[in-house]
Amino acid sequence: MGKKSFALGMGLSAIMNNHTNNLDETIQKDENGQTVKIEKINLDLIDPNPYQPRTEFNEDELVELAETIEQQGLIQPITVRKFNGRYQIVSGERRTRAAKLAGWTTIDAYVHELLSDKKMAEWSLIENIQRVDLNAIEVAKSYEKLLENYGYTHDDLAKSVGKSRSAITNSLRLLKLPEQVQAWICEGKLSQSAARTLLSPEISDPEAVARDIIEKGMNVRDIEKLTKENKNSEPKPQPQQKEAQPLDPNISAFLQKMEEFFGTKIKLQQSADNASKGRLIIDYYSFEDLTRIQEKMEGLN
Repeated sequence: MGKKSFALGMGLSAIMNNHTNNLDETIQKDENGQTVKIEKINLDLIDPNPYQPRTEFNEDELVELAETIEQQGLIQPITVRKFNGRYQIVSGERRTRAAKLAGWTTIDAYVHELLSDKKMAEWSLIENIQRVDLNAIEVAKSYEKLLENYGYTHDDLAKSVGKSRSAITNSLRLLKLPEQVQAWICEGKLSQSAARTLLSPEISDPEAVARDIIEKGMNVRDIEKLTKENKNSEPKPQPQQKEAQPLDPNISAFLQKMEEFFGTKIKLQQSADNASKGRLIIDYYSFEDLTRIQEKMEGLN
């Protein structure tokens, strides 16, 4: 039996299907729909979100955000959950990092007393999709985590994030690329469209081709052309030769007599489908040799 599809409930499905829905308004409420209170939390007690899909944070952008926070204050509190006597960020990791850069020691936060791992993972993905462009590998790993850890099917996920099922599948296929290629995608050296071409079965060494793409500044059309050239240059598989069947002793004796008569090599090629059919090939090595064979044949008349 296939994996059972389940109701997604409020959160990922509702927010992603209604893009006017504000994420902050949603995560300001607990599982029972009650408003979560704002508390001032010591920054030293706050840990990163373990389900944060974003692995790279642009330092220049964080510095700019820190300057804004220093001048204007924090417009929107972050959201955290209590966990083992500390706090984990649910939403607002960039704001938290920027607040530390600004020299703050505390920060305003909506504090969830109880929040499931599943809900936390959903909201983390939503926040990044809505507010910050994730790179293709970060998106793929987020999809993979939701599929593996929380029982989503590809169809569930596609409906929830407003993508086609094939888009989810193609995103996940990027995780089959070598780690170095994935790193180049994360670093912005390799575009998602270029990366997808590396999944072609005609490309035996994606890392080598990816390095060429980066060093030579190749575009997708160049890559497709290169892939086609590689395919055409590959040696075509030769049909397997069937093992020659041993000749009937009578036929072998016949061939030996013919070779003795004509004084040259005689070859027999039997039909693969019917041993009673085939070809006799008489070798000659000069026109004089051919004339001698001809005279022998004429002498048979």
